[in-house]
Amino acid sequence: MEGNIPDPTWARLGFREPPDFNHSGQNIGIVIIDKIKPHHTIRHLGHRIKQVTVHDDLSIECSNVALEPPPEKDVEMGVHGLQTVLALSHMPFVIGGQTHVGLAPAANYIVLDHGAFTEGEGERLKRGMDWILTEQTEWNIKIILCMGWQASDHIVHLNHTQENSTVQALDSALQHGILVICSNGNTRLGNIMPPIDYFTVGGYNDRGKANRHLHVPYPDEPFGRNGDGHYRPDILAPRVYLTIPFCESKEKPEKISYYWGTSGAATLVTGVAAYLFSKYPEISSKDLRRLLVEFGDPLIEYENNAPRINVGRVTNSLEMGDKLPKSKNVNCLPSVKTIAQASIHSSDEIERGLALTSLVQRQQCTRQDLWKFTEDDSSVVRKIAVFALIKPENEQERATFWERLSAESEGGVRGWYAYGLLQDADEVEAPKWIPWSTDTNWAVRWCVSEYLSQYTDFLPQLEKTHDPDLIQDKALAVLQWLSSYRSLE
Repeated sequence: MEGNIPDPTWARLGFREPPDFNHSGQNIGIVIIDKIKPHHTIRHLGHRIKQVTVHDDLSIECSNVALEPPPEKDVEMGVHGLQTVLALSHMPFVIGGQTHVGLAPAANYIVLDHGAFTEGEGERLKRGMDWILTEQTEWNIKIILCMGWQASDHIVHLNHTQENSTVQALDSALQHGILVICSNGNTRLGNIMPPIDYFTVGGYNDRGKANRHLHVPYPDEPFGRNGDGHYRPDILAPRVYLTIPFCESKEKPEKISYYWGTSGAATLVTGVAAYLFSKYPEISSKDLRRLLVEFGDPLIEYENNAPRINVGRVTNSLEMGDKLPKSKNVNCLPSVKTIAQASIHSSDEIERGLALTSLVQRQQCTRQDLWKFTEDDSSVVRKIAVFALIKPENEQERATFWERLSAESEGGVRGWYAYGLLQDADEVEAPKWIPWSTDTNWAVRWCVSEYLSQYTDFLPQLEKTHDPDLIQDKALAVLQWLSSYRSLE
């Protein structure tokens, strides 16, 4: 993709024409749970965007972030929220003869900063959401975009989703019929996935192109059953090269930025939902979910049940007056409600994962037991076991870690073996590390990059990439070094 300008996101989602800048998303309120920093690219939103901050004492501050001056120094905090708002609402610009525009530029936005990933976040989130739903009724809140829904929960340990603080905090919003959209995660490293009540978005590699014949699965994409036994995600959207106005510094005209990952994918689905809610106000949240899934396009020969979003097929159906499709049940496996210690021997991998999590958290699992569970048929269980081992305790275990890393077929489990090996690694292991610079799992490549960065004086460095098509190119220098090294042996 390097050197080429991606197609506009609206075209890649199946829109037949660019969303109308003055009408798409009009009168629809979107709550984005995130931080945002002031920036000149959102000034056009004026009073249609608010930043709501919930402080530790549960007091609430509401500000007009679009009208605030940018920070004197370019800071990273708030960039993620800024990218989200821009993907949804940015002003039109033309590159290479193609018009790029936000998907719901006429919507109303509330960015809710509740101090995520710190103690008390659940209580603050509930306080902020209750305040918004009570005090901002004129904003017609229809959508909540929650990209870090897992909060401070352990990403590998498996638990029922109702135990999560975000799930508890947003329950009242669900009761109001609000559509909660969330991302399913960026890598197979974790086991945690959202509850069935949330419209959950995964990603795929569309290579920045609208041509659907070019689309392929994202190799490190998580999917499967959550801690309740429900299949996740619901829908897929592009997760690479999502074009937005340049926002990494205060001002650089004629340049663009890229938004990545399933945060970006979930943002695109949020924009689609706002567009459809504004155009077809009679649609309920439940109906919208069913329409998007029913008229999505499956990826060929892909184990993930979730289809790619296709807006054009949805609007065609609505304009033709087709009856709403019957709900498809992709969650054909039974939900998991209760867990006993004996469930560690269950034939259901989710029950075994829940049971092993409980044993690990209560420190009732010996190291010998953990090694046994690293051989479980389920990658869910293997992740929990390998993570719990933390790192090799001696040279024999280190050799076993390397052997298991080579034999492991599942990317997330490989990621935890690599992370364990990164602890106490020394320079003589370079020939073992470098071949993993082309692994499909982000965490494995991250570990290789971190290992090499410890020895910058005499080892080449690996540039990380989120583009699966560039993994080989980025690894070329380190692989050439390895080839030269081996020729001298």
